[in-house]
Amino acid sequence: MSDPKTEWMRKLKATDPLREKTFTPEKMEAIVMKTVHSSRKSPRNKQKPRVFAFTIAIVLAALLLVGILPSGPYTGWLLNAFGTGWTIGKQAAPNPSDPPIETGQPETEPPGTTEPPPETAPLTGKLREHLPFSTESEMTIAIHDKQSGSDYAILAGRNYVILQSINGTDLTAAQAPKADSEASTFLRFTADNQTYELPYRLESNTVEWKGQSFYMDDGILLLMHGLLQPQSKLGVINQLFEQAQLELENDQVSRSDAVYASDRLEVNGKDYAVWEKELQKLTPNSEQKFYNLATEKMDSVRQYEPGILTLSLSIVFEDASFQTKDNIRVGSTEAEVVQSLGEPNLKSAAKWSYKIGDSTRFHLYFQDGKVAFIALTMPL
Repeated sequence: MSDPKTEWMRKLKATDPLREKTFTPEKMEAIVMKTVHSSRKSPRNKQKPRVFAFTIAIVLAALLLVGILPSGPYTGWLLNAFGTGWTIGKQAAPNPSDPPIETGQPETEPPGTTEPPPETAPLTGKLREHLPFSTESEMTIAIHDKQSGSDYAILAGRNYVILQSINGTDLTAAQAPKADSEASTFLRFTADNQTYELPYRLESNTVEWKGQSFYMDDGILLLMHGLLQPQSKLGVINQLFEQAQLELENDQVSRSDAVYASDRLEVNGKDYAVWEKELQKLTPNSEQKFYNLATEKMDSVRQYEPGILTLSLSIVFEDASFQTKDNIRVGSTEAEVVQSLGEPNLKSAAKWSYKIGDSTRFHLYFQDGKVAFIALTMPL
């Protein structure tokens, strides 16, 4: 088994390990110290992963807390990153870039507008007394058409058309049935940096306030047709009325003291009073109610066939079948009027007026140099 000639056998014989002690106390102490050192070092190495994991957990918790705090210079980034569906204590504000969400609730009012709560008891007095602004304060008025998205600014000189109706409308006399549908047109009043809206319905000529509806006068009816339906009969009449009023206010009118026989200023041989009585016996083809500021009662714009329209204190003839004794009719030129009837007492580009007695009662409205319609007015 053993080769006595091998090197290790010769060394073994030469050293005699039984007589020479190699496991000395010094080597035992070295072994003990190495064992102690190893036992101290091992736990420390095992704890390093635990300490590292604990530190990472603390850092992540801090980042999470900062990220979900309300948005600020260094906070809220986590909410912004994951969207507004996260809420802390209260509902998050919607992102303006997100598409609108159908909630089934009515749309909010435009910024700066107010909507009063409905009243169960009928409102009384004048409409102006119930509005949250003074009609005498400086303001701008505009018409907003929700269907087309258009806005129409009312010239400052025409504000009175709307304001006089609001100031003079008696709510008891002008009470209208409650509307079944939402309004698509709004009267917008801006005063003292606050905007107020009155829903308006052209088809009924009514406004709504505190859940109740009221008729407006024929001035608003004509104005709204001129803006929203300019090609309609009322729209065309309003345009010429407005033009004539502006010309009068700007003193673009010439005057004459000519005197005319009253029978030359009748239409089909009848003056205003006779026409009024005859029309009361007829059934109009259509009519639209309005509150008459002059009589403080309800009235109607009535359309009779052929070509007769009644307004407040006016009868308008729109058809060439109605003419004067001198054959002045719809379609007559300015030259024909002057030649047949003579120069008017008040003359502007849009309107020629003739006196009967002390007041002008016969009027010709011109468009493109021709008579567009004839109007008889009640003596005042």
